[in-house]
Order: sequence, then C-alpha cells, then structure tokens
Amino acid sequence: MSVLYAATHYQRSLYDATGGQASGVNVGAAVRMCGHADPGRVRAALDALTARHEALRTTLTRRDTGGAAGGTAHQLIGDHAASDLREVSLAEVDEDRRESACAAVLQAELRRPFVLEGGPLARALLVTLADDDHVLAVIAHHAIMDGWSAGVIRDELPHLYEHGASATIPEPALHLADYAAWEAELAEDPATRRHWQAALADARPRLTFHGEVPDVGPVARTTPRPLPLDHGPTLGALHPLMVGERAGATAVLLAALAASLRDHATNERITFGVMRSNRQQRDVRGTVGFLAGHVPVTVDLSGNPTCATLVGRAADAYDRAISRPAPTAVLRGALPDVGRGPLFDVSLNYSAGPHRSDAVVTGAGVAFSPFDLVHEEPTDHPWWDGASLLDFQVRSDPAGRLSGVLVADAHLLGDAETARFAERFTAALRRFADRSGDRIAALGTATGPAR
Repeated sequence: MSVLYAATHYQRSLYDATGGQASGVNVGAAVRMCGHADPGRVRAALDALTARHEALRTTLTRRDTGGAAGGTAHQLIGDHAASDLREVSLAEVDEDRRESACAAVLQAELRRPFVLEGGPLARALLVTLADDDHVLAVIAHHAIMDGWSAGVIRDELPHLYEHGASATIPEPALHLADYAAWEAELAEDPATRRHWQAALADARPRLTFHGEVPDVGPVARTTPRPLPLDHGPTLGALHPLMVGERAGATAVLLAALAASLRDHATNERITFGVMRSNRQQRDVRGTVGFLAGHVPVTVDLSGNPTCATLVGRAADAYDRAISRPAPTAVLRGALPDVGRGPLFDVSLNYSAGPHRSDAVVTGAGVAFSPFDLVHEEPTDHPWWDGASLLDFQVRSDPAGRLSGVLVADAHLLGDAETARFAERFTAALRRFADRSGDRIAALGTATGPAR
C-alpha cells in the first residue's frame, strides 16, 4: 500500500521541468568493499536501508487537489520493496585499466535518467573489480536525496551489511514527508512572509550581463568549469581574517564573490542564494532526502570597504539570513524584480568535506571505506526553478584545501566568459588572504572585468 503526501518545493519544480518524465539530475553514494563480499548480504543491506528511509521508496505523481489546472506533484511513499541492484564485473579487464573502467561505469550509472512519474527513483550498482575488491553505489534522483544523505548511506551500509534488518542503528526521527509538511507550514505563515518581504525590500538580485536574463524553464547549464583554486589560498591562509571578523568560511567566500562581481552590480548590494544543508538540528541529521535549500544573503558593497570589512558585513548578513528559514515559494514572492527568471543571479554552495569520518569500518569480514564518486553534473537535463545564472560550488578538504566548479546558464554565458568569472573570484579570494586591508576597488586593477 502507498500513501500520498505533499511534495517539497524542489520536488514540484523538478517534476514540472520535465512533466514527470526523464531527468538525470542524480546524486550518488558509494563505498569500497575490500574482502569477499557476499551478494546476498549486499541485497539484504540494501533492503534494510530502503526499509529505514522513506525517501528511497518514494515516487512522484501528479494529483488534482482542487488547485492548479492539471494538479501538482505529490510524494507517493510505498511499502518496503526489494531494492533494484545491478551487478557488473570488471574482473576480466586488464588490472591497470580497472579503476578507469570502474569510474566510467559509475559515471554512466549516475547519468542514466530516472522517470519521475511513478519511479522508482533509486537504484544500486555493485561493481566487482576482483574477488576481494568491490564498489557498491546507491544512485538516486535529486528529488529524494542530497549530498548529506550520501554520507548517511555510507555510514549505515557497513552495519546493515553485517546485521541486516536487525542492525542496532537509531531509526530516523524525521523523513522527507515531514520536511515537506514543515516547508508548507512556513509557506503559509504570515510572519515568515512579512519578515522576508521587509528583509528583501531593497534587494536588487539582477546583475548586468551582455544578454537578456532567461525565463524560468529547462535551464541549460554549461559543463562545470573547475575553479582555479589549486593556486588560491587555503582555509589556513584565510583563518586570521576569519578570526578577526568572527566569520566562517561561507562569509569569506561570499565577500570575495561580491567583490569580484562589483563591476556587474546595478547598485551597491548583491543578493546571493546560499545553499544550506538544513541539517542543523540533530533529529534530521540521519534523514535521507533532499532537505537542502537556498537562503538569500545580501552583501553591502557601499563605501568601498576593505576586504576585511566586507567579510564582516557578509558574516552579519549571513547570520541574519539563516536565523529565519523560508521555503523558495516565500522567497520568490519577496524578492523584487525577479520576474520569471531564475531566483538568484549568483548562488554559492559551500561544503566542508565529508560530514562524517572517512575511517575504514569492518562488517562481516569486509572493510568498508568511502569511495569518491566523481559526478559530472548533466548539462542536458532540466534543472529546477531557482537555479542561478552563476552557481559557484566550493568545497574544502580536511587539510583546508579549496576546490570547486562554476556552472553557468548556457543561454546567457559562454565558456570564455564563465572562465573569466572563475578567475576573478579566485584572484579576489587570494587578495582577501594576502592583503585584507586593501579596499575592494583595488581588486578591479588586479582582476579586470569579466566582460
């Protein structure tokens, strides 16, 4: 028996972008299994995982609830069913080519679309490289899973492999349907609407570009361009600035982004969409589902501040923004001059490496370790309402090294211009680390306009 629940905003947007048809906006979690893995135990572990997490047995469907013509997307949560596991053996491939062959198989699996109407929206793949070497990957559509969820799955798989359904892992306190209900409650809350209408009354999200900002629809995204951060500062180099301004890494990255985009601002304020995991509360940290969302942060560039002062302003703005969460539907109504275009011109998605330990865990004689699933974001599948024109995705590793990619809207920005935005951001971040007392107007002479 299946039960119908309200969908989240992003689930509805992803559904509407394709009409419920094929979408390859996927996320994956993978572990390496060193030892003689038992396929029966693998299937039992996946069945137990699916039983624990409603999202992994959720599909989407359109239902007429008396609202918009044609109805809206809803979540349909089914009873527990056997997991979809496909097995691939690369044992016959030359040993020096197995790793690259495995990466290619996993990449193809990540890009293989799901049909959103009716699902299923999750599947698993077991790749055998040798008798004692395997990679197990769980692939799901972004409508039911986010990056944090991948860490939850990696952590649980060793215990479920050893103990199956009898594993003594605390049950998730909340599920994706609970998040959708919370989101809907906020969307109808008058106080939340008033707060964001007042907070964003003077925000000007539109920057100046050569082309015309496209309408919402199937957003064409450029191939992710690596940010040249291997030559940029580490978090260690930025630490004195962070301490001095009582700011986190997100605020420093926001300030550097604002400074690098100064020539494209229509006034002295830029509103960014900052992706948040929404996992601050302990009872949602073990939930599998797409709980992340954007929060608008307006950075004030007025008065030609120093780099350090701008970091302090960004930190204050970020703290204010996250103190009052709001679903995207509220933000779209509160942001001025949005029209039908993307919600934000520029978004920042910063993640501080794995949210849990990378330690090797042994279960039933098999050593499990996190496997880095290199995901090339698809550029040929519709994205969601709220996708930005410039999406900066930055992460730090445990040593504080920064890396990331920039994805742009291909309707508006070509590869050459996207590369210049990436270079300007990295150059600004380097100046913030090396000469935080410089005023931001000086950055223009070091980086040049991205035009």
